[in-house]
Amino acid sequence: MYGGVLNLVSNAFCSVDVVDLGAESSVQGLREVVDDLVKLIAKPNVSDLFPFLRPLDLQGCRRHAATQVAKVLQVLDGIIDRRLDEDDASSSSSSSSSSSSNKHGDFLDALLELMSTGKITREDVTTIVFDMFVAGSDTIAITVEWAMAELLRSPSTMDKVRAEIKAAIGSKETIEETDTASLPYLQAVTKEAMRLHPVAPILLPHQCGEDGVEVGGYAVPKGCMVIFNSWAMMRDPAAWERPDEFRPERFLEEAIEVDFRGKDFEFLPFGSGRRVCPGVPMADVWCRSYWRRCCTRSSGACRTACPLSGWT
Repeated sequence: MYGGVLNLVSNAFCSVDVVDLGAESSVQGLREVVDDLVKLIAKPNVSDLFPFLRPLDLQGCRRHAATQVAKVLQVLDGIIDRRLDEDDASSSSSSSSSSSSNKHGDFLDALLELMSTGKITREDVTTIVFDMFVAGSDTIAITVEWAMAELLRSPSTMDKVRAEIKAAIGSKETIEETDTASLPYLQAVTKEAMRLHPVAPILLPHQCGEDGVEVGGYAVPKGCMVIFNSWAMMRDPAAWERPDEFRPERFLEEAIEVDFRGKDFEFLPFGSGRRVCPGVPMADVWCRSYWRRCCTRSSGACRTACPLSGWT
């Protein structure tokens, strides 16, 4: 599944597959690199507590991160170089139809167009693609895997999703993004999976900007750092009925107005405010797209409840 998500992300950005799904080693190798980067980001670093130690890099975090980043950049630079070569070849052709046919109309094309006008540099292109690729692949893969685990654990829920998809798309061979509006139960499954298994259980730290702020009955002085535990907030019994149960119906009943864009503080899988995750629309569309394909092609053979209690 992880390799499929990697290719989903790379196809949306660059119209290419970055892994050979038939070669497990390529999938595992790229996943290990991305996993290492994510772990490094979350790893406690003594330099954060004592900034004067930062130049020493006592834990080797900076050196290890540079090595892993270089591996991903090598793959992405190869993709960008090939696209630039294609564009050069098409521009040298006298046929305008040949030039237009080489345009993919993807995210990379848009970035290269900006680069050609001087608005961004080649380094900017590589950095933006890197950020989108690393941030998008791991988080979407984790969310999709947890959702599928919950659906396989609950065959009745899987049946409801498949019935809704079948009723909405009929005999269509492919499912389009525009079909999403007619799949409210699938949307509820998306929200419930993100509520129970947030990719970022601890949100970005925020600094209190003024005195007189109170959080949970405690006075927070100006300049104090506040860290939000979104995992606990989204399982709070005061906000959610039977919070530890996978029950998508809650988002069609009592929580029908709850959205994941940051306006409902009991549901913050992407954070809120100015630091809300910029990939909200992308994650929403891609997760539902992947689940649609999985649910329509899965036989639902796992009919017994899987023991997921205690897992987070």
